[in-house]
Amino acid sequence: MKVFNCIMGIFSLFAAFYCFFMPGISAVMTIGWIVTCLLGVIGFCGIFEYARNKKEKKDMINGVIGLILAIGAAVLSTIAMFDVSLRATYDLIVVVMFALWLVLSGVDSTVTSFKLKKEGHKSWWLTLLLGILVIIMGMYAGTHLIYATMTLGYVMGFSLTFYGIKLICSVFEK
Repeated sequence: MKVFNCIMGIFSLFAAFYCFFMPGISAVMTIGWIVTCLLGVIGFCGIFEYARNKKEKKDMINGVIGLILAIGAAVLSTIAMFDVSLRATYDLIVVVMFALWLVLSGVDSTVTSFKLKKEGHKSWWLTLLLGILVIIMGMYAGTHLIYATMTLGYVMGFSLTFYGIKLICSVFEK
């Protein structure tokens, strides 16, 4: 899973840089595809990791949920290209969906940090800190939809930065 986490972390950081440098309308128009790609990669990574070691059932569950959400987002995004009102609704759905994913990922990271602390790892506090930051960014994006939509590029950029750093840091854990 470490290789997949590293790939996802790097992909998240590239998507974050895109959002920072294109925060306006271009980020709003392509954010659905960015999230769709992220969810698809998360889905494939979870399924491959489960097929590789068959220890963690949560990898399979995360993989299946990620693929289902990615397929749904891809279908909706394709349909939304032809209807402006549907596009605005879709962008809001994507923000909420991604915010929920960030909150769940942050909670998972926080729980993992306490497990690392019990095992005596020295980097548990970094995992805890990044998990809390990911939760905060996810909750902020999910509760301030109008503001998040107006500043979608920056909100998604910060969220993806914290998420990417958290994934890359997980590579160095045992």
